[in-house]
Amino acid sequence: MKQGMLLFFLAGLLTLLPARESKWGWTVHRYINEQAVNYLPPEMAFFLSYQTFLRDHAVDPDQDDLPGQYHYIDIDVYPEFFNGTLPHKWDEIIALYGYNYVFDTGIVPWIIEQWSDSLTSLMRQGKWNDAWQVAAELGHYVADSHQPLHLTENYNGWMTGNGGIHSRYETQMITPYLTSLSLPQGQAEFWTSPIDSVFSYIDHLYPYVADIMAADDAASTTDPGYGSVYYSNLWQLLEGQTTDALHRAILDLASIWYSAWVNAGSPNPTAIGDESDVLIPADMSLRIFPNPFNPSTNIQFTLSQNSAVQIEIHTTGGRRVYTLFQGNLAAGTHSLRWQPSGMSSGVYLVTIRTEQFNFTRKVILLR
Repeated sequence: MKQGMLLFFLAGLLTLLPARESKWGWTVHRYINEQAVNYLPPEMAFFLSYQTFLRDHAVDPDQDDLPGQYHYIDIDVYPEFFNGTLPHKWDEIIALYGYNYVFDTGIVPWIIEQWSDSLTSLMRQGKWNDAWQVAAELGHYVADSHQPLHLTENYNGWMTGNGGIHSRYETQMITPYLTSLSLPQGQAEFWTSPIDSVFSYIDHLYPYVADIMAADDAASTTDPGYGSVYYSNLWQLLEGQTTDALHRAILDLASIWYSAWVNAGSPNPTAIGDESDVLIPADMSLRIFPNPFNPSTNIQFTLSQNSAVQIEIHTTGGRRVYTLFQGNLAAGTHSLRWQPSGMSSGVYLVTIRTEQFNFTRKVILLR
């Protein structure tokens, strides 16, 4: 994937209409991230120390300001998908359909590829505090791309008379059964080409779209008010497909983490430094507004005690591009204004470091 691809994604953000809302329920996102840790090979056992962090931050992409198009792809708007000739490479599909069309119809496969590349780079450089955050958010996008209704233009059923099915399927139906689901068999595998593997599981999961619409028709006939009978019948009709999608999400996420780690040279974080400070205290806060921004943004943070503080700006690949502040600050709330000069549009990481912890947030600069 080209280094400048993510910047290319962001070029027209200011002119885009608000993206649709589409995501698994938060309980499902946390479940997938937490379980995926258990399917890594023994040499990656250090991930277990951050299982809680990866679970808790699985929902961060639903709370940031990045575009909604990152969470889905309307794969069925591409005729080439059905005959097996759809380009997987970003440059090739842009050449075929144009940037605006591709972006507007969802770009989750290429976001997974980009986040995977960033994770590899951060691990290779030993930037583990940032790597854990990227790994958690990568899990979110992998999970989204395993929700069949994230793979279709008819994502909420309006085109087939199944209006509202998105929420009924991914939240109300699944949540009561989640804790009793079986777990998958297998282990993480190395993916030579993550983007090709993503499209491979999309091929497998897309037919479930028709199954979901048919099940909704049948279940709503028995209970038009969408009560308990409806959800019980919907689950009976879709248990197999849903369990398969969740099992694949867990194993595929583990495979993506594993592949990123192998590509980074299989580093061990314990050989780099103590990472026990990655979980921030409850009384710490970091707020960035506006975000996205141009030409400046405010970075507001609260310290629970007097601290030596360093605030740095990094690329998503972990390269430090600017030190915004370095010095001692008293306990309380502080605010800094950042007006970058000579920096390109793109996603950057704002990291605040003290003796007790490191904390990172994404920020988008638009030129």
